[in-house]
Amino acid sequence: MTVADEEIIERIHRRTLQLLQTAVPLCRSHRAPLPDPLLKFDLRGQAAGQAVWRRIGRPVLRFNLDIARRHPTDFVERTVTHEVAHLLTAACHGRTRPHGAEWRAVMAHLGVPDPSRCHDYSLDEAKVRRQRRWAYVCACSRHLLSTTLHKRILTNQARYHCRRCGARLHQPPPDSD
Repeated sequence: MTVADEEIIERIHRRTLQLLQTAVPLCRSHRAPLPDPLLKFDLRGQAAGQAVWRRIGRPVLRFNLDIARRHPTDFVERTVTHEVAHLLTAACHGRTRPHGAEWRAVMAHLGVPDPSRCHDYSLDEAKVRRQRRWAYVCACSRHLLSTTLHKRILTNQARYHCRRCGARLHQPPPDSD
């Protein structure tokens, strides 16, 4: 790890603490404990950050150090705020839509009146790993699932249903050409 990496990690830690302190009145008003997240810098690919809420144990904030290196100022301001807002939303409101009204209200409390769902950082296409997409069908349409979701189905770890018709997703039979 370079000195520059240590510096950006320290900035992310400081920003996280600053945002959590800003959220003390918000958590108090919802009678929710202030989250004490564990910070990890293990994300790769296109995702800039990820918040993982746990009912038991510490929540986790995961960050992509490659993206943080390329856009340090914007990353610390926008991405860290975005992910901390997810933890605060979970603490204060429980399970909600990821970028719904509750999350937007928390972002406004943190000083971001017009939050965006995704980052717009330019990424080196050679470094971006893309998952294969797998065809699945339901009663009304065709869906493309990522390799991660496909593997969860194959190992019986999850079942997925269409949001429109409610039918369970399954792989179509192979073409009989």
